[in-house]
Amino acid sequence: MKPIDVYIPDTSALVENPEALDRLLQPGNLVVLLHQVLDELGRLQGSRTKSEGVRAAARAATRKILGYRNGALIHHSSERFLRGEMDLDAFAATPTGGVLAWEPAGPVTSGNGNEHGDNLIIHAARRIQAMNNGNGRFRVVLISEDSNMLLRCDALGLAAEPLRFGKLDLNRPEEIFDGVVQLEVGKEVVSAFFASGPVRERSIPLDLLTGQLPQPVWNQGLVLRCEERELLLRVDASRGVACELRFAQYWDSRRECWTGRTVLGFTPADPRQVFALEFLLDPEVQLVVLDGPAGSGKTRLMVIAALYLLFGQPTTFKVHQRSQPISGADPGFENGLILLRPEHSSSRFEMGYLPGDHNEKMSPWLEPFFQAIRSVALSNGHDFLRELEASGRLTLLSTSLLRGLDIENSLVLVDELQNGDRHLAKTLMSRFCSSSKVVLAGCLDPIQIDNPYVDWRSNALTRIKQAYRGFGPFVAQVRLVHNYRGPISTKADEL
Repeated sequence: MKPIDVYIPDTSALVENPEALDRLLQPGNLVVLLHQVLDELGRLQGSRTKSEGVRAAARAATRKILGYRNGALIHHSSERFLRGEMDLDAFAATPTGGVLAWEPAGPVTSGNGNEHGDNLIIHAARRIQAMNNGNGRFRVVLISEDSNMLLRCDALGLAAEPLRFGKLDLNRPEEIFDGVVQLEVGKEVVSAFFASGPVRERSIPLDLLTGQLPQPVWNQGLVLRCEERELLLRVDASRGVACELRFAQYWDSRRECWTGRTVLGFTPADPRQVFALEFLLDPEVQLVVLDGPAGSGKTRLMVIAALYLLFGQPTTFKVHQRSQPISGADPGFENGLILLRPEHSSSRFEMGYLPGDHNEKMSPWLEPFFQAIRSVALSNGHDFLRELEASGRLTLLSTSLLRGLDIENSLVLVDELQNGDRHLAKTLMSRFCSSSKVVLAGCLDPIQIDNPYVDWRSNALTRIKQAYRGFGPFVAQVRLVHNYRGPISTKADEL
C-alpha cells in the first residue's frame, strides 16, 4: 500500500506562493501547519527589513489559513492518525481533497527564544516522522524554498523538496530566453537584403530563414554570417521580416560596412552590445532586459543610454560625424532618472544602520550606478550627476517603497534583479506607465544570486524574461556574454 504523503510547508514556501497550500492539499495528502511557521508569518507581516512583496505574501498566506480555520477545516487531532489510531478518511477534507491539520500535540517551543527558527521546524518535522514507528504508513516531506534548509534536511535523513507549484518549467539555465540568435546563411540571403531597399530601410523576409529560426519573436536580434560578412538585424514580427538596425550602428558607404555608433564616448564592442544599445536608444521600446556575466557592460550601457536620452551630446566630444545615434535626443522623461536595485548584501555581513536621509541611506546600494555616471562624466567633461541633482531629476528608490507608485515620464534603471523574488517582479512591473522607459539588468550566474530564497529559475529576472518573451514591439531582451574588465577579472570566473 502506498504511504500517505504528510507535507510540512515552512515559512519560505508559503511566502513564495500562498496558493501552494491549495496545491499541497490534494486527495490522500495530509498537510501539517507548524506553530513556528505561524509565528514567523506573523513577524513577517510587520517586518521593517523585508520588502512589501514579502509582507503582502505573509498576509495572504495568513488569510488563506484563516479561511480554512473559519471553515472548520483545520484539525487538532492529527496525532491520532500519525500514531495509527484512525484513518485519514475520518477527517473532513478541504475543497481540493486533502486534509489540513495543526501541529500534533506535544512539546512545542517558540522561535522567540534562543533556538533558531529553522531548528524548531526541523525538530517538529522529525518529531512527526518519529510517530511513524517504522511501519511506513506515511512519508513526511518538508517543503521549503530555503536551500540551506533543504541541505540540512537531507543530511538528517528527512525528505525535503523545493516548492514546484508556480515555478518556471526550465531544466537548464540555457533554456532561459537569450534574445539573440546567430545563424549561418547563404549568399542569396545577403543579396536579398542589399537589394531590398535604401540604407536604414533594408530587410529580408523571415521565410528565407525557415528551419533555422523556428519561432521568431518581436525584437529578437539576428546575427547572420556569410563567409566574412556579418549582418545584424532585428525581427519585426508584424511584417514578418528582419530589419536593419537604426540606432546603434551606421553604414559606412565608402568601406561598405557597418560601424558601431559612438555614444557619449562609448562604442559597442561586440554584436550583442550593438543590439543592447539599439534597443536602449529606440524610443518605441519601453522595456529592455539585459542579462550577462560580471564585466559584460550591463550597467555602463544602460547608464550611457539613459544619459544620452536625457541630455543628448552636451559636449564637443569628437566622434565620427555620422555616428550620432539619434538626430536630436528627445528631451522627454520630465521626471528624469530613477535608480533602483534589490537591497541584498553580497556577503553575510550586513551594513547595519545607515545614517542620513533616504538618499544617503540608498547611496551605498546604488554606488555602481554612480560610478558609471562619474566615468561617463570624466570621458565627456560634463558633470551629469550634478546636473541631475540640481534639476531635481534624480530619484533613488527602495524596493520597499514601490507599492502604490505610478512611475511615469521617467527613465528607470534597475540592476541586480536576480536578487529579487516573484513578489518584487510583480510589484515592480505593475508600477510602470507607458510614458516611461525601463531597463532591467542582472546576472543569472548562481554565484551572483545573493538572495538565499531564490535560484536561477525562481528569481525576478528569470520570471520577467520568460513572461515578457516576444511581448510585442515595445519589449526587447539581450544576453551579453563577454567580460571586458580585463584579464584579472576574466580569470576570476575560475574561482
